[in-house]
Amino acid sequence: MSKTINVTTMQEKLARLNERTKSAEAERKRLEEKRKKIQKLIAEEERKKRTHNLCSVGGLVYKYFGDDISPEEFKEMLDFLFAIDEVQDFVTEEKKKRFLRDNPPIAIPENTNSEEKIIESDNVKIENA
Repeated sequence: MSKTINVTTMQEKLARLNERTKSAEAERKRLEEKRKKIQKLIAEEERKKRTHNLCSVGGLVYKYFGDDISPEEFKEMLDFLFAIDEVQDFVTEEKKKRFLRDNPPIAIPENTNSEEKIIESDNVKIENA
């Protein structure tokens, strides 16, 4: 009779585990949908930002070169300008400045477990011994 009780108990446990599995799966699906929704919102915001940036750059092109410039004409002008060494140097320096602005150097603290510290602590032990 203990086998019957044991099987019945195990079947009840299995039923509870199956229910928990269904519940966990439903929660997983809910979280996955929420994750996808947030990813979509991020992509939309990034696209808006990129579009704004493109419009701003295009506005500057029109301001300096006129609003009737074609993409081919603009490319030819840029090719001419970038062939000048001083312009290339200027652009390279500006890229470096932007990189450093966006990626500031990180100060790494001194390692407190350096050999020097260990030797100093060993000397203290020897002097106290």
